[in-house]
Amino acid sequence: MSPQPSGNNSNLQRGGACVNCRRRKMRCDGVHPICGQCDHAGRPDDCEYVVGQERSRTQILEENISRLEARIQELQNPHQANPSITLHQPYSHGQPSGRGSRNIAPSSDLSSTSSQDPPVNVAQQLLDHFLPFASEFGFFLNASRFQASALTQKPQGHPSRPAPALMTTAYLWGIHLSRDPSLLAHEQTYLTRALQQTSTALSGNHPNKVIHGLQAEVLLAYYFFANGRFLEGKYHVTAAVSISVSAGLNKIRSRNPTSAVASISPARDSVEEGERINACWTVFTLDKCWAAALDTPPNLIDPTDKLDAQIDTPWPMEMSEYEQGRFPTNVRTSQTIQKFLSGTQTADVGMSSKAILAKSALLWERVSDLARSWYPGMSQHHFASFSSAFAAVDSVIDRLKSSLPPLSQVMRTVNNPETLRTLAVAYSMINGSILRLHNILAQGSESSTRKRMSAAQGVVDVVTSIQSRSLVHLNPIIGTIWVDASQILINELSNMRTLRASYSMAHPTEAENSLTHGFERGLTAIEAFSRSCTLTNYQVRKIQETYAAL
Repeated sequence: MSPQPSGNNSNLQRGGACVNCRRRKMRCDGVHPICGQCDHAGRPDDCEYVVGQERSRTQILEENISRLEARIQELQNPHQANPSITLHQPYSHGQPSGRGSRNIAPSSDLSSTSSQDPPVNVAQQLLDHFLPFASEFGFFLNASRFQASALTQKPQGHPSRPAPALMTTAYLWGIHLSRDPSLLAHEQTYLTRALQQTSTALSGNHPNKVIHGLQAEVLLAYYFFANGRFLEGKYHVTAAVSISVSAGLNKIRSRNPTSAVASISPARDSVEEGERINACWTVFTLDKCWAAALDTPPNLIDPTDKLDAQIDTPWPMEMSEYEQGRFPTNVRTSQTIQKFLSGTQTADVGMSSKAILAKSALLWERVSDLARSWYPGMSQHHFASFSSAFAAVDSVIDRLKSSLPPLSQVMRTVNNPETLRTLAVAYSMINGSILRLHNILAQGSESSTRKRMSAAQGVVDVVTSIQSRSLVHLNPIIGTIWVDASQILINELSNMRTLRASYSMAHPTEAENSLTHGFERGLTAIEAFSRSCTLTNYQVRKIQETYAAL
């Protein structure tokens, strides 16, 4: 049955518009369950109707985000703390999706009860869909240990198994990545269950409740971002940052331990310590990436004058290095971010794929923050300050880029798919940082124009280089970088065609042909990576539409 309007648009009663249209000050047609505006914008999950004084799910999420942000401020400024943060379950008044009626009734053993696992063969199948690509969605635990404990023949919640919230969220991702209709029919059920279990994960008695609860929050953040549900994604990012900082993950191996009390017991071995180090930087990367993508301030700060808030944790290593015990027990580190930005030479060089990604995310967010501070006609004083900050971040980006092997060498020498995917995103993000930085001044600087164009082509080079490697899934953040690069390349093609028309030239120049061929190859490559991600698929379709309109 097709959706029916609750009333004619011309006489829609006051308060009858959906919450999203009210917020965006758009004319709502009042169609239930999804209005025309939200449907046309490709944001059906944002369409929500409330009655009277009822608070919307969006309002509850925003209030919880504000409370979590306040909690993070307390954790980063412990001497000014006022412990008065109380969270409300954002999904307690309805389903996590704006379309509550879509919840599918349990119809098989896969979704039989909220406390049982699926049958062993199905559980194995779901983990097989998820684990090979898990690192792209923020999975920081040791995959082999996780899989072994997940498939142990013990009931859900047993201390030897992953915490229920994490287990269910892993199953959710397995269902989502499977593209199997018989499994996808249960996706909503598992999402609801994952949200319920994650909301109470820290109050249970599981021995790994903090780290596993954190892992579940990170996976849920990526899940919502991948599905274009940004507010819910932001909520889980903020929750993850709060857990990470309160657990003291920013102070692992710190040379300057502070008064902050970690809420987790010491790591039992080098692998467990490595998981925690990776957790710290995974949350950091998640926070910085999506702050840059959504053009909002990050949750994590690293001020030079506040020891409690600084990240002293060493840069992450590859998991195999922790397994081999290659991290000396006597190493202590401090001011990891500040030393990287200042170019201070340290033994902790941070050249693993995860470290390179974290550095790239930091710089991308720094550039985005700098771009927000720019405005035409700024005073001489403000321009001098801006120019100094511009030169500083430009120098750090150049230093990082020059320290890395060329892309062609990476393609020849890196065989591990997980490492290659991580480096592909990191290299793309470095180019994305250069592009965004020099886009600020490109109209008045030939040098910035050239650097911006070169960086945009660099993004395309990465995706065309990895196309043949069967990597299948990439971090959902990649689509935002592709959009930035495509806008520059399409604008350049448009300028070339306009110039050609002004000279009445019938045939494209060699430069135009080369740019067109390279862009179309890149477009074909990114299309292949977009099929399993709602957000990336939407972004790629917009790129295709813009290019087709040239």
